[in-house]
Amino acid sequence: MNAQYFDRARAAYRAGDFAAAAQMFNVAKEPGEVCGEADHFRGNSLMKLGMFAEAAEAYAQALADPSYGKYGALLTNQGKAYAAAGDLQAAADSFSRAAQDTSYATPYKAYLGLGNALLALGNVADAGVAFRAAAIDGTNPAPASALASLGDCFVRLGRPGDAVESYLTALDYVGPHDDPRSINAGLGCAYAAANRHADAVDAFGRATADGIYQLTPDQATVLATAQDVLAAQGSMAPAPVTGGMAAVDPLDPLGQSGAFMPDPSDTGFFTLTENEMIQQDKKESRTRRRKRHTGLKVFITILVVLILAAAGLGFAYTRGAGVPSQQQAVEGLFAAVTAGDDEAAASCLAPGLSDDARALILSSIPSDATPTISGLDRGMTRSEATVTVQLSLGGTQTYDIVFARTSNHIGWAVESVSIDLGDSEGSASDASPDATTPQDAGSAA
Repeated sequence: MNAQYFDRARAAYRAGDFAAAAQMFNVAKEPGEVCGEADHFRGNSLMKLGMFAEAAEAYAQALADPSYGKYGALLTNQGKAYAAAGDLQAAADSFSRAAQDTSYATPYKAYLGLGNALLALGNVADAGVAFRAAAIDGTNPAPASALASLGDCFVRLGRPGDAVESYLTALDYVGPHDDPRSINAGLGCAYAAANRHADAVDAFGRATADGIYQLTPDQATVLATAQDVLAAQGSMAPAPVTGGMAAVDPLDPLGQSGAFMPDPSDTGFFTLTENEMIQQDKKESRTRRRKRHTGLKVFITILVVLILAAAGLGFAYTRGAGVPSQQQAVEGLFAAVTAGDDEAAASCLAPGLSDDARALILSSIPSDATPTISGLDRGMTRSEATVTVQLSLGGTQTYDIVFARTSNHIGWAVESVSIDLGDSEGSASDASPDATTPQDAGSAA
């Protein structure tokens, strides 16, 4: 192994120059040499470049190095490379082998890839089994997407009741990077398949309420059908009586008071003397005044509580509080990079960053790592933190991260990330394979 070329290749990889990195990782090996680490990085670089078939071959060469290990991660990346290249059967084989690696720390990634590949191949039943395995995997931090995919499988298998339960459970587990609108749209299709057309219309309404989510053509067709069925059912309902006796509301027989006329034998109303009637009127007047005063007291109490709550929120805002918090923002960014979800990763970054700045931040984030804020300097609109990252091989790396307010000025987003090369540089070098563990192929693609 040419150590100089290898170090230069890693530097190019961290800087986002994936073309140079792929070339130098290749030439760093001696002729005929097997080096799983170099081929792993080279596969990552090729995925970033969109060279999926070449990336799959690079991962295959990395798998040929028994001393390197990481079979689960390599096979999962290889499966995603095959899927991106259009070889779905090879992708399914790689994902299946990855799921069988008992040392793989995050097998749900392999199950998700396997489910998608099998679904594309038309094997709906086995795809559902894979999605269920991904959903119940204890290492899966966001099972909602797997549950929603399982619901889609149940609809295709003609089991709408199970599909409804899967979608409802997915909504229970929605996280910050999941799209409840899409899940509600799938729930609408499941309800329609179960002939629950009113529930279907309501679910589609929730999906499109904010005007962001656009129904697919198939979903729009299902919604239109459900609306037509409801309209037909409404036209078949008996018409209210319009002549002679008016229709009676059983909850309001008189149409005003909600009660029948009091009976004299029960209330004694018609047997009261004039003096008794005056006394009763005074008593009722006092009762009415007490009720009015009670309402005023309740209103004042609620107003005071709201003022105190607003003051507390304002103070917390000036002290750097927000939703998502700084810890949630950095955890979301690391999780999105690990999951290969570029859209979710972008949502964790501060608004206004250039594409180059975003790419540089994302390329510096290691996969399968756990970030913890070890030091935080809070501000009202800007915060700075020292973040200690636990790498999957046991090493650590320290980052200096700057946060800015999100576009709605409520939560926090990552504005810049820089590696602290002080005391932690040695441990970062020792843990380099995990510090740059391959991104999910979906993100890379």
